[in-house]
Amino acid sequence: MAAVGPARAALARALHAARLRTGASQNALGTALRLSARSVAAFEQGERIPPPDALSAYATAVDLDEDDLRELRRIAEAESAREVERDTEFEKLYAHFFLETQAGDTEGLEPGLSLPVYGSGQDRAVADIEEVLAEGGRVLLQGELGAGKTTHLLCLAADAARRLRLRDGASRMARVPFLFHVRDLSAVRDLPFPVDFLPSQIGRAGTPEPPAGWTERVLASGRGLLLIDGINQAAPAQRERVRAWLTELLTAYPATACLLTSRPTAVIDRWLEHLRFQAFQLGPMRIAEVRAFIGGWRGPVQTPEPRRVPAERWDALSLALETNAELRQLMVKPAMCDAVCALFHNSGGHLPISRVALCEALLASPARWSPDRSGAVPLDDLVDLPEDKQVMALRGIALPMLRRGGGEVTFQQAISGIRMVLGPQYSGEGTAEFILRGLLSRSGVLTSTGENTVTFVHSLLMSYLAAGLFLDQGLSELLEKAHLDHWRDTVVLAAELAAPKKRAELIRAVQFRGDAEPEHRTRLWLVAAEAARACPELDPIIEEEVKERTARVIPPRDEEAAATLAQLGPHVIDLLPGPDGIPPDDPSVPLLLRTAEMIGGEVADAYRRRLADASGTRGAAVDQGEDKRERTGSLLLPALVLETWNHVAAHERPDTASTIRHSPPERPFAPRMPVGDAWRGTCRGDGPVLPHLWELPDLHTLTIEDNPSLKELRGLARLLKLRTLVITRCPGLRDLTELRRSGVMFLQLDDPPMGLRLVTLTGAPRLRALYLPDVKPGFDPARLGRQLPGVAVLAGVAIRH
Repeated sequence: MAAVGPARAALARALHAARLRTGASQNALGTALRLSARSVAAFEQGERIPPPDALSAYATAVDLDEDDLRELRRIAEAESAREVERDTEFEKLYAHFFLETQAGDTEGLEPGLSLPVYGSGQDRAVADIEEVLAEGGRVLLQGELGAGKTTHLLCLAADAARRLRLRDGASRMARVPFLFHVRDLSAVRDLPFPVDFLPSQIGRAGTPEPPAGWTERVLASGRGLLLIDGINQAAPAQRERVRAWLTELLTAYPATACLLTSRPTAVIDRWLEHLRFQAFQLGPMRIAEVRAFIGGWRGPVQTPEPRRVPAERWDALSLALETNAELRQLMVKPAMCDAVCALFHNSGGHLPISRVALCEALLASPARWSPDRSGAVPLDDLVDLPEDKQVMALRGIALPMLRRGGGEVTFQQAISGIRMVLGPQYSGEGTAEFILRGLLSRSGVLTSTGENTVTFVHSLLMSYLAAGLFLDQGLSELLEKAHLDHWRDTVVLAAELAAPKKRAELIRAVQFRGDAEPEHRTRLWLVAAEAARACPELDPIIEEEVKERTARVIPPRDEEAAATLAQLGPHVIDLLPGPDGIPPDDPSVPLLLRTAEMIGGEVADAYRRRLADASGTRGAAVDQGEDKRERTGSLLLPALVLETWNHVAAHERPDTASTIRHSPPERPFAPRMPVGDAWRGTCRGDGPVLPHLWELPDLHTLTIEDNPSLKELRGLARLLKLRTLVITRCPGLRDLTELRRSGVMFLQLDDPPMGLRLVTLTGAPRLRALYLPDVKPGFDPARLGRQLPGVAVLAGVAIRH
């Protein structure tokens, strides 16, 4: 009753007391009045006033004087009208306050900017979050670190506040946003209920206090929009508090629209099952969306003259997205896209973007760029470090992370890394832990997943920090692992950071390893080429050596060489000759087009278009391939010539469960590999699979068949060279998240099991083709393709290997 005025409360009490005298239940009274039991409950709680045409029947049913009841209703209606007027006036002030203090981070974004959001489930069309929320639905918005979860939430909140500010009294359904950050909720003793929803600073900011009961009225009317950011940031014990709080709120006010954001985690999915949340996934930004983001920077974020960057320079940045794969990969997430735009602006519109300068800017101004920090660390528990020691501590975290394949490390691994680099002075009990908590709270570049692990806000920072550590402590380990995919950035950044003499030593050592190791030659030579390309000053002799070796592998000489280049990933596009660097009639043009086709993605497609236009082969080489895929759904994959092996399942031969059997090379020019270094294989039968695969570091193509026990692919990312994965008759498979950390480019799933979330694949960085040969009638591959940008989705057709 506290949420309504005296007259409405008096009417509600009268109706409630009358029904109790009759002994009727709300359901029985509702049946007699031809109303729902929920309507009767709303009348008795003061949430609604009975309509005039129902009042006589209501008075008869509960034996009340009809004239007294009508008079009481008239007073309640007048009071309600005044209440609506007060609420409307306050909501305009609240909307202004909300836009100024809560959603201010959206002001620099171009109006209408949207991020790619996909509904979950393998056969589900892209859905509109706003439509779900407009109907009072509940949404769980998931995305990787920096994917734009908070940005998207703030944009939705700002849109709701703007509509609320502009509405008139007749527009009753304008939603009222209430925004909470879990990192703030975790730090308070009592979680807020409606009466405490509005932040205490409203009064201090000069905005009048809300009318009594306003928040409860908003939620009871179904106009509330509850926005909760960063559920995954809560520790397990705190998460249970938030869960109980959220359950109570949504039970009390079931019509309240609710949006939660979280990093992808099965714990969160299970946690929200009983509340019927609908899951959505944020995908990587497409070029059009990045350009819209850049459009926001060239407008309101810009400073006045003379520092204003000319519009043509912003146009140059937009155009560079199609020609620079490295830049394109940096700008797939809003947080990093914002950091790149800030660096571009501060440099006066300078291109190319220096990744070293970007990392230095992120480390120098953490408060500006911290998309997913956890701030629930008491300041008294932090250890203050000089700036150089902070960087050293971050390097100590980056090194074990790099050694583990990137991604994340546990708290204990991070603490051990800090002790290793800072030495005995900081090895006291708890000291390294306090340093880690301080970095999580204040650095802006390190974040906790909420699951006892930490990671950097972008893998580029990990590579940059590790590169600095190797330059200080020695390059031997860096050179030893330079052929591994996830070490490539560290090698290139180390060359860019190094003094000229050490830079030359590093690049030359990588080249010499390529000379001596044929199995890694192409990769190492091109790593050296990338390092030379990134360095502002390079010894002319070294530069000539790099060019000579690069010319041996680019452009490719045959189909096999083109496949080898494609397997190295999108960054190879930056090393391929452009339309101006190769004659139109050069015989390598078809193989360059083929290389780009196998790499796939927006930058590779743009390269193909430019090269085809310049060489006059568009009609033949490019369009024919595209037309063929449109007509048949087929995809031309590289012909891989590899050795094979078979894993013998334990239930077939218990004594040989981990036996590796080799078959002869399939073709005469198959590479000769040492025993145990299989490239291609099939694993059949029930039982554990992946531990046996770790014995095969050069595995490139893998088929897993007839394994009902297979539920997830944990450990798959340790196969650093794996590019093709076929999974057949594995009905228990439920989790594909490990593919996000792998280099798999081509994935085949025969008869995808029920419950398998293919939308998870939006986070697989190198996936180019998904083949589903056995799908139900009516399955639309184009619909799934829209959920997986940059991935060719094929259904029910043959793939030519």
